[in-house]
Formats: sequence, structure tokens, C-alpha cells
Amino acid sequence: MKRTKLTAEEQLEVVLALLRKEEPARVLARRYGISEPTLYRMRERFLSGGKNALQSQDSDGRAKEIKKLAKELGERDRVIGELTIANRILKKTATGGP
Repeated sequence: MKRTKLTAEEQLEVVLALLRKEEPARVLARRYGISEPTLYRMRERFLSGGKNALQSQDSDGRAKEIKKLAKELGERDRVIGELTIANRILKKTATGGP
């Protein structure tokens, strides 16, 4: 079976359909491209932690994004510092100050 990566919303949708007994697990698993054991594991994670447990798999992506943004912010702070120093030097030379 081809492995399918479901979003947190898709996982929530399929787990709720399973809990509501809208269709047999076999049919739901086939429709979403996952195995029945995977579907039952998702159900157990949902029952033990709700939607947040399903979203925990996405936290790695968020952590990488936060790290990237922090690096960009640090670079911008460095550039601002350099520009501030250059600006002060230019002001001093333009006014003839010490």
C-alpha cells in the first residue's frame, strides 16, 4: 500500500468518521490511503490527546520554521547595528564634530 501523509485535519476527519461508525474501518482506511492499524493508532492518539496529539507530528516543521526566523531576525539585528554605527560616523563627519 502506498504511504499517505495525512494532515492533522484529515486525520481528525477520518478518526471522527471511525468513531461515528459512518463506515467500516477497512473502507475508511482504503479511502484515505492508510492501513487499518494506522487508522486504529490514530484513533488511540486522538482519544488520549485529542486534536493536539494528532498535530504533534507537525511540531518538527514548526520548530524548523522558528529556528529559521530567529536566524533571520539575528541577521537583521546585526545589519541594523552596523547601519546605526555608520550613520553616527556620517553625522559626526558632516557636522564636523569629534
